[in-house]
This record gives sequence, structure tokens and C-alpha cells, in this order.
Amino acid sequence: MQKETSLPSSASPLLRPQVPQCIVHSYVNYLHTSNDTKAADQELIPSCIRGEIEEAINLRPMTTEDREEIQYEEEEKSAKNEENIRIAGPDGGWSWVVLLGAFVVMTLVSTVGPCFSLVFSKLLLALGSSSITVAWIFNIFSLVWNVVGPVVGPLTAEVGHRKVAMVGSLMMAAALIISSFAFSTWHLLLCFSVLGGLGAGLVVTTSVLIVPLYFTHRLGRANGVFMAGTSVGQFIAPHLITFLQDRYAFTGATLILGAIVLNTSVAAATFHPVSWHTGHLDCETGKPFPEKVFLRQSASSRQLNSNLASSNQVTSNRKSRKMNGLLLRVAQSTLRDLGILRSPRALIIAVSSTLVVNGYLNFIMMVPFMVQEAGHSPQSSAWCVSVSGVFNLLTRLAMSAFSECPCFNMHICYVVGIFTIAASSLAFSFLTNATWLMVVMGVWGCGVGAFMGLYNLVMIRYMGIHNLPPMFGAASLLNGLGFITLGPLLGWVRDLSESYAFSIWLLASTQFLCVLLWFFMPAAVARDERRALQDNNSAD
Repeated sequence: MQKETSLPSSASPLLRPQVPQCIVHSYVNYLHTSNDTKAADQELIPSCIRGEIEEAINLRPMTTEDREEIQYEEEEKSAKNEENIRIAGPDGGWSWVVLLGAFVVMTLVSTVGPCFSLVFSKLLLALGSSSITVAWIFNIFSLVWNVVGPVVGPLTAEVGHRKVAMVGSLMMAAALIISSFAFSTWHLLLCFSVLGGLGAGLVVTTSVLIVPLYFTHRLGRANGVFMAGTSVGQFIAPHLITFLQDRYAFTGATLILGAIVLNTSVAAATFHPVSWHTGHLDCETGKPFPEKVFLRQSASSRQLNSNLASSNQVTSNRKSRKMNGLLLRVAQSTLRDLGILRSPRALIIAVSSTLVVNGYLNFIMMVPFMVQEAGHSPQSSAWCVSVSGVFNLLTRLAMSAFSECPCFNMHICYVVGIFTIAASSLAFSFLTNATWLMVVMGVWGCGVGAFMGLYNLVMIRYMGIHNLPPMFGAASLLNGLGFITLGPLLGWVRDLSESYAFSIWLLASTQFLCVLLWFFMPAAVARDERRALQDNNSAD
């Protein structure tokens, strides 16, 4: 008979009440027997009791499987608690610096697309480019810009907003500088459309994602100031570009424009990690959590809130990452984020965004050509674009400010904005008088301002702030696909009909279709709520 082994003194306090002392003594003796005896007696002690005893007396060393099981249980618990946690933006201090940086980015970069025809029209006309060639150059630029969107969320979660934005700024400026020496449409396609679209997509999307992280109670006003950057640039850029080209010709003007856009790298340097300036709030009490509280976040919100971990932990994690692992994680997160389109709400937002954004950008691209075709000067074209920019700015500021009012109906204003874009575009195709063209462009600018001023807020309203990166990325991807389908189709219609009016009618019809699509949003919300309720019931 083997000698009985006594329990360690530290084991007694850890014993669970449901484990009898005799069983514990027997199991301790069992642990000290030979392997052959263990194999013979293994079935005498059930595995559940064996696990209870080993955990109670702390004799079994923790294995990799044990650690994974504990981590899984912690993540499950954190996922349940995460619903009561939201981001508490500073709403002041460095938030205004970040907002200023994002405003500069939108002013300098996002106007390159709407002002494309003003920048390159003389070169394209000198090269004898057809309408479909011009449409391909512009729409491939927009395609690359938007296809980058789904990648930016996971990429900023890995390396930070500031690095991504600065790389994008440098690429955009380099694209304009290289394009100033363009000698063919292929040169312009590769330099401006591909390189410029990639840079613009990185810096603008990063700006869109970082502003909501810095503002909680003042998000509506901050979004209005941020989105106003496009309108300010749309007002200033046409006159600046016209002046530069009259003074320095195409090459000199485009070089100077590239140097101006290079200043966005300074603006991107203000995009600090949010953890340097923010904390967490309890949604139920509104009180801040202690800094020591750390919750593991689910995959969808981890991309949005990854920079909210402590700075030391983020620094140590980044040092240990490998480039191949980073690319794999970004790819996996991007594919996972696109699954948000399974929601009917997300699908309505993304499809309507695709049709409206493609419509109004292709429309503003054709405006200078239509105005000059009607017998007016390039200065009249610039004034049409500028007038739309002024009313666009005023409407964006108004919509963003009204969005914080309890009585404000975001759904109705968003749909009215889409309807105004479609109706004014249709009216523009029937006019030739310069004064009336400017009046209609002002109305069109109001529609674009209402749509774009509420664009991000609608996503947050219907999908939640934690789903903003995947929702914005999915919408950008569909926008990009629209640019390589709808854009070239418009150029083909223009060449076939030899009239811009038919292309405008096609754009207006797709935008009227979006108005009808938004009537199904209440049904989509109800369907998602029923699905969520069913999932909760099945989980319980």
C-alpha cells in the first residue's frame, strides 16, 4: 500500500465545499502514482471531479488550453458588458485642433474631385480626349478613392490614424505634382487616378473616422464644421485654379496646387491617438469609468476603439507586430466588416449613397463643359461651381446644427436633400441663361449640403457609432463600384447622343429612385429589430 501524501497547507483555503476531503486525499495519492497505475485508475475518478480538485488545490500547472479557455470566458463577459460602455469624447481642448486638421484636409483634398474638370479640362481638350475617356479618368480616381474606404478602418486600428493620414497626404500631393507633367491620358490615368485616388481615400476617410471619436455631446456641430471644409474648398478652388492657370499655364498651376495640398500632412499630424485625451462613460449612469477598467472589445468595435487602450500597452503591442501579420489582420477585418451589408438598414444607406454620390459628382464634373457648350466663358463655369459651394456650405452648417435638436427629423431632411439634388440637376439640363444656371446651381448646392451634412450622422443614427467604420467602408466600396459602371455609362451616352442632357436625365432618374428607396427604411429597421430579438431569445 502506498504512503498517503498530505495536502499542501495552501490547499485548504482553496477547497470547494462540494469536493469531499476523502476524494481530495485520494486524488493527491493518485497524482503520485506511476503512469501505468494512473492509466489503469483514470476511469475511477470522473474528469469533472478531477478538474474541480486540480483547480481547488492548485496542483495542476496551467496549460495553453486553460489560458485560451479563460481568455474566451473573459471576452464573452466583456462582450456582454460592452453594451453599457460608450466613448466619451473630450468635446474640447485638443478636439478642436483635430477638428481644424480634419477641416483643412476636407478643404484641400476633397475638392480635387469636384474641380477635376477645371484642373484638367484644357489639357484633355488639347489632347482631343473623348467624353468616355474623360469619364474613365475621373471615375477611376473616384473608384480607387472609395475602394480604399473599407481598408482604412482596420488599418487605423493597427497603426493609428495619424500615420495613415500622413501617408495619404503625401501620396495625394505627389499625384498632383507628377500629373503636372502629363503628356497623355494614360499618364494622367496612372498618376492622378490611381496614385491620387489612393492618397485621397486614405487621408479623407481617416478624417471622417476620427472626428466622431473626439466629440460626444457636440458631434452635430463638429460634423457641420468638418463637412463644411468641402464647401469652402469648392468655393475657393475654382477661382484659385482659374487664376493659377491664367498666370502659370497648366504645368505651373498644377505644381502649385500640389504644393498647397502638401499642407494636409501638417493637418494630419494633429490626429493624436484618442486615448491621450479621452475616457469611458457608463451609458446608464453617465459617470466616467476609472482608468484601470479595461474591457476587451468585440471585433466590430475594436477597429473603431482600438486606440482607446492605454498608450503604453498600444506602444508595446505595436512593437511586437509583424508586417505579414498586420496585412493578414487588416484583410480579415475588412472582409468581416463588409458583412454589415447583410443588414437591410445598411444596404439602403449604402445603395442610396452610391447612386447619389455618383450622380452629384459626375454632374459637377460635367457642369463646366455644359456651361462652355452653352456659349459662356470659363469664368462663368467657375462662378456656377462657386455658387453651389456657398449654398452647400450654408446648408451643411444648418443641417448639422439642427441635428442636435430633439424635434429635428433627420430622415425627412435627408430624403428632401436627395430629391432637391435630382430635381435641380434635371432643371439645369433645360437652361442656357447664365443667371438662371447659377440660381439652379445654388438650389443644387442646398440639396448636396443637406445630403452630405447628414451623411455621417445618418450612419451613426441607424447603425450606431461603433459600426461607423464598417458602414462607411461598405458604402465607399459600393460607391467605387458605381463609379466604374455609372460613370463610363454616362460618357457613352454623351458620345452617342452628342448631348449632355441625356446623361443628366439618367443621373436624375437614379436619384429619384433613391427617394423611393428610403421609404422602406422603417420596415428595414423593424426587420433588424425582430432579428436581434430572435437572436437574443435563442442565446438565452
